[in-house]
Amino acid sequence: MKYEKAYTVGTREMGKKNKLTNYGILAFLEDVASNHSDDVGYGVKDIYTKKRAWLLLDWRLEVNSRPPFGEKILVKTWATEIEKDFVHNVYRDFEIVDDKNNLVATATSKWVFFNLETNRISKVDDSVISLYNPEGKPKFEINKIKPCENYERVYEYTVKRADIDVNNHLHNLDYINIAYEALPEEIYNGEELNNVHIMYKHQVRLNQKVKCFYSFENNRHNIAIKSNDGKTLNAIVQLW
Repeated sequence: MKYEKAYTVGTREMGKKNKLTNYGILAFLEDVASNHSDDVGYGVKDIYTKKRAWLLLDWRLEVNSRPPFGEKILVKTWATEIEKDFVHNVYRDFEIVDDKNNLVATATSKWVFFNLETNRISKVDDSVISLYNPEGKPKFEINKIKPCENYERVYEYTVKRADIDVNNHLHNLDYINIAYEALPEEIYNGEELNNVHIMYKHQVRLNQKVKCFYSFENNRHNIAIKSNDGKTLNAIVQLW
C-alpha cells in the first residue's frame, strides 16, 4: 500500500545553488515514513502506549535531480518484502517526483521492530505486517559495509542535547551532517554526491564523543563513525 505526501522545498532542505540537499531528501523520507506508520497505528505517537518502535538500520539513496527552493514535490513510500528470519528485517521504499512527475530520487530503507519492554529487537507480528500491506521487492539490495582499514582524516564530535531524538539517542539524520564534516574541503564544497548509503550499528547518546574516520576507496567516500576510543563502530556513511 503506497502512502503519499506533498512537500515544498524550503530553506532548511536546500543547500548549494538553493537546491535540495541529501539531508533535505532524507528528512522528507523520514517524515513521510513516520506519517505512514502513524496512519496504521505504529507511529511516533503510539510508541509509549504500544511499547514498540521502528529502528532504522540502513538508508540507500540515489538522486536523479535536485529541485530548487520553492518547488513542490510528491514523496511516495511503501513497505516491501519481509525477511522472516530470527528477527524481521523490514524494507521500505521511496520515490520522489517533481511537479512535472519527473523522478527526483529513489531510496530503500531497512528497519527492525524494537520492544521497549524487553529492550530487544523482536519479530514483527503478521497482524502488524498486514497493516502495511507490503508489495514488491526493494529497489536496492542493501549489503553490509565494512569499515576501511586506512584513514586519511579524523574528525571528532561531541553529541549535544539538540542532536537527541525521541528515542534518546543521536537522531538518524544527524549522522550524515557529522560525516560531512570529515570530508576533505574540496569534496565538502563541491557538488552534492548523488549516492548515499548509511549503515547504523550502535546508537550514540548525549555527551558521547565520537570520531569520524575518512577514507576514499573503490571510488567511494567512506566515513566510519566510531566511539572515542575507536573500539565501537556506530555507523558507516558512504558517498559517491
